[in-house]
Amino acid sequence: MSFFFRNFASSNDIHMKIFLLSILQSLFALLGQKTMSTNFTITVQENAAQPVSYTGKLDMHGEQFMLEAFGTLASFDGTTLYMYNQDANELTLSTPTRDELYQANPLLFAKAMAEACEVTEQTSGNITTLTFLPKERVAIDRITMKVKYVAKTEEYIPTLITLKEGLRTTTVHFRNLRYSDELNDYVLKPNGAYINDVR
Repeated sequence: MSFFFRNFASSNDIHMKIFLLSILQSLFALLGQKTMSTNFTITVQENAAQPVSYTGKLDMHGEQFMLEAFGTLASFDGTTLYMYNQDANELTLSTPTRDELYQANPLLFAKAMAEACEVTEQTSGNITTLTFLPKERVAIDRITMKVKYVAKTEEYIPTLITLKEGLRTTTVHFRNLRYSDELNDYVLKPNGAYINDVR
Protein backbone atom coordinates (compact mmCIF):
# COMPACT_ATOMS: atom_id res chain seq x y z
CA MET A 1 0.00 0.00 0.00
CA SER A 2 1.39 3.39 -0.97
CA PHE A 3 0.87 6.53 1.06
CA PHE A 4 1.70 10.07 0.01
CA PHE A 5 2.80 12.89 2.28
CA ARG A 6 3.53 16.56 1.91
CA ASN A 7 6.90 18.31 2.40
CA PHE A 8 8.71 16.18 4.95
CA ALA A 9 12.11 17.81 5.13
CA SER A 10 13.33 17.63 8.74
CA SER A 11 14.05 14.51 10.78
CA ASN A 12 11.01 15.39 12.92
CA ASP A 13 8.86 15.35 9.78
CA ILE A 14 10.29 11.96 8.81
CA HIS A 15 9.39 10.64 12.28
CA MET A 16 5.83 11.97 11.83
CA LYS A 17 5.60 10.24 8.43
CA ILE A 18 6.60 6.91 9.95
CA PHE A 19 4.11 7.42 12.82
CA LEU A 20 1.28 8.18 10.40
CA LEU A 21 2.11 5.18 8.26
CA SER A 22 2.00 3.08 11.43
CA ILE A 23 -1.45 4.40 12.41
CA LEU A 24 -2.95 3.66 8.99
CA GLN A 25 -1.29 0.27 8.71
CA SER A 26 -2.35 -0.68 12.25
CA LEU A 27 -5.96 0.36 11.64
CA PHE A 28 -6.26 -1.44 8.31
CA ALA A 29 -4.42 -4.49 9.69
CA LEU A 30 -6.99 -4.70 12.51
CA LEU A 31 -9.82 -4.56 9.96
CA GLY A 32 -8.21 -7.50 8.17
CA GLN A 33 -7.43 -9.63 11.22
CA LYS A 34 -10.42 -8.97 13.48
CA THR A 35 -14.16 -8.72 13.01
CA MET A 36 -15.33 -5.17 13.60
CA SER A 37 -18.90 -4.39 14.65
CA THR A 38 -20.38 -0.92 15.05
CA ASN A 39 -23.53 1.17 14.97
CA PHE A 40 -23.32 4.38 12.99
CA THR A 41 -25.15 7.55 12.06
CA ILE A 42 -24.76 9.15 8.62
CA THR A 43 -25.53 12.87 8.44
CA VAL A 44 -25.74 14.67 5.10
CA GLN A 45 -25.58 18.47 5.03
CA GLU A 46 -25.95 20.23 1.68
CA ASN A 47 -25.46 23.99 1.46
CA ALA A 48 -27.95 25.72 3.81
CA ALA A 49 -30.51 22.89 3.76
CA GLN A 50 -31.53 21.11 6.94
CA PRO A 51 -29.19 18.15 7.60
CA VAL A 52 -30.61 14.64 7.10
CA SER A 53 -29.50 11.72 9.29
CA TYR A 54 -29.76 7.95 8.95
CA THR A 55 -28.71 5.17 11.30
CA GLY A 56 -27.38 1.71 10.61
CA LYS A 57 -25.14 -1.18 11.60
CA LEU A 58 -21.90 -2.39 10.06
CA ASP A 59 -20.06 -5.67 10.62
CA MET A 60 -16.87 -6.33 8.66
CA HIS A 61 -13.85 -8.58 8.44
CA GLY A 62 -11.30 -7.58 5.79
CA GLU A 63 -13.33 -6.73 2.70
CA GLN A 64 -16.27 -8.88 3.78
CA PHE A 65 -19.08 -6.96 5.43
CA MET A 66 -22.75 -6.82 6.37
CA LEU A 67 -24.42 -3.42 6.28
CA GLU A 68 -27.91 -2.58 7.51
CA ALA A 69 -29.10 0.90 6.50
CA PHE A 70 -31.76 2.76 4.51
CA GLY A 71 -34.19 -0.15 4.97
CA THR A 72 -31.88 -2.53 3.12
CA LEU A 73 -29.53 -5.28 4.21
CA ALA A 74 -26.36 -5.56 2.12
CA SER A 75 -23.68 -8.20 2.50
CA PHE A 76 -20.44 -9.02 0.68
CA ASP A 77 -18.78 -12.41 1.16
CA GLY A 78 -15.63 -11.59 -0.80
CA THR A 79 -17.15 -12.54 -4.17
CA THR A 80 -20.88 -11.84 -4.24
CA LEU A 81 -22.81 -8.74 -3.15
CA TYR A 82 -26.19 -9.58 -1.59
CA MET A 83 -28.87 -6.87 -1.45
CA TYR A 84 -32.01 -7.77 0.47
CA ASN A 85 -35.14 -5.64 0.34
CA GLN A 86 -37.26 -6.76 3.26
CA ASP A 87 -40.45 -4.99 2.12
CA ALA A 88 -40.39 -6.79 -1.24
CA ASN A 89 -38.76 -9.93 0.23
CA GLU A 90 -36.35 -9.83 -2.71
CA LEU A 91 -32.68 -10.82 -2.66
CA THR A 92 -30.42 -9.58 -5.47
CA LEU A 93 -27.07 -11.28 -6.03
CA SER A 94 -24.43 -9.49 -8.10
CA THR A 95 -20.70 -9.30 -8.72
CA PRO A 96 -19.87 -5.79 -7.46
CA THR A 97 -17.45 -3.29 -8.93
CA ARG A 98 -14.87 -1.74 -6.62
CA ASP A 99 -16.83 1.54 -6.70
CA GLU A 100 -20.00 -0.25 -5.53
CA LEU A 101 -18.12 -1.77 -2.60
CA TYR A 102 -16.64 1.60 -1.63
CA GLN A 103 -20.07 3.25 -1.75
CA ALA A 104 -21.45 0.59 0.59
CA ASN A 105 -18.59 0.54 3.09
CA PRO A 106 -17.04 3.83 4.34
CA LEU A 107 -13.99 2.11 5.83
CA LEU A 108 -13.16 0.32 2.56
CA PHE A 109 -13.59 3.67 0.83
CA ALA A 110 -11.16 5.36 3.23
CA LYS A 111 -8.65 2.55 2.72
CA ALA A 112 -8.84 2.98 -1.05
CA MET A 113 -8.51 6.76 -0.79
CA ALA A 114 -5.38 6.42 1.36
CA GLU A 115 -3.61 5.11 -1.73
CA ALA A 116 -4.70 8.05 -3.92
CA CYS A 117 -4.30 10.95 -1.50
CA GLU A 118 -1.75 13.05 0.27
CA VAL A 119 -2.28 12.28 3.96
CA THR A 120 -1.50 14.49 6.94
CA GLU A 121 -2.12 13.91 10.63
CA GLN A 122 -2.62 15.85 13.83
CA THR A 123 -2.61 14.14 17.22
CA SER A 124 -4.09 15.46 20.45
CA GLY A 125 -3.99 13.07 23.40
CA ASN A 126 -5.21 9.68 22.14
CA ILE A 127 -7.11 11.13 19.14
CA THR A 128 -5.48 11.40 15.73
CA THR A 129 -7.12 13.32 12.89
CA LEU A 130 -6.14 12.04 9.45
CA THR A 131 -6.78 14.34 6.49
CA PHE A 132 -6.89 12.86 2.97
CA LEU A 133 -6.45 15.29 0.05
CA PRO A 134 -6.83 13.75 -3.44
CA LYS A 135 -3.69 14.08 -5.54
CA GLU A 136 -5.75 14.54 -8.70
CA ARG A 137 -8.78 16.74 -9.26
CA VAL A 138 -11.91 14.72 -8.44
CA ALA A 139 -15.38 15.46 -7.06
CA ILE A 140 -14.14 14.85 -3.51
CA ASP A 141 -12.45 17.86 -1.92
CA ARG A 142 -11.30 16.30 1.34
CA ILE A 143 -11.79 13.31 3.65
CA THR A 144 -11.17 13.55 7.38
CA MET A 145 -10.98 10.55 9.70
CA LYS A 146 -10.71 10.64 13.48
CA VAL A 147 -9.06 7.61 15.10
CA LYS A 148 -8.86 6.91 18.83
CA TYR A 149 -6.00 4.85 20.23
CA VAL A 150 -6.95 2.57 23.15
CA ALA A 151 -3.73 1.79 25.01
CA LYS A 152 -5.25 -1.03 27.10
CA THR A 153 -6.06 -3.14 24.04
CA GLU A 154 -3.54 -1.48 21.67
CA GLU A 155 -6.35 -0.89 19.18
CA TYR A 156 -7.08 1.97 16.81
CA ILE A 157 -10.81 2.80 16.80
CA PRO A 158 -12.23 4.93 13.97
CA THR A 159 -14.81 7.28 15.46
CA LEU A 160 -15.68 9.64 12.61
CA ILE A 161 -15.29 10.01 8.84
CA THR A 162 -16.22 13.28 7.09
CA LEU A 163 -16.44 13.52 3.31
CA LYS A 164 -16.50 17.01 1.72
CA GLU A 165 -17.80 17.23 -1.85
CA GLY A 166 -18.42 20.82 -2.94
CA LEU A 167 -21.45 22.08 -0.99
CA ARG A 168 -22.22 18.64 0.44
CA THR A 169 -20.71 17.27 3.64
CA THR A 170 -21.34 13.66 4.65
CA THR A 171 -20.37 12.62 8.17
CA VAL A 172 -20.32 9.06 9.51
CA HIS A 173 -20.23 8.73 13.33
CA PHE A 174 -19.27 5.27 14.59
CA ARG A 175 -20.69 4.23 17.98
CA ASN A 176 -19.93 1.27 20.27
CA LEU A 177 -17.28 0.02 17.86
CA ARG A 178 -15.59 -3.18 18.97
CA TYR A 179 -13.26 -5.84 17.58
CA SER A 180 -13.58 -9.58 18.12
CA ASP A 181 -12.10 -12.88 16.90
CA GLU A 182 -15.56 -14.13 15.91
CA LEU A 183 -15.89 -15.05 12.22
CA ASN A 184 -19.34 -14.36 10.78
CA ASP A 185 -21.11 -15.73 7.72
CA TYR A 186 -21.62 -12.96 5.16
CA VAL A 187 -23.88 -15.01 2.86
CA LEU A 188 -27.51 -13.86 3.03
CA LYS A 189 -30.18 -16.58 2.85
CA PRO A 190 -33.54 -15.01 3.79
CA ASN A 191 -36.38 -17.56 3.95
CA GLY A 192 -38.80 -17.50 1.03
CA ALA A 193 -37.17 -14.50 -0.68
CA TYR A 194 -37.44 -14.02 -4.44
CA ILE A 195 -33.92 -14.48 -5.85
CA ASN A 196 -32.73 -12.06 -8.52
CA ASP A 197 -29.31 -13.39 -9.60
CA VAL A 198 -27.53 -10.97 -11.96
CA ARG A 199 -23.99 -12.31 -11.55
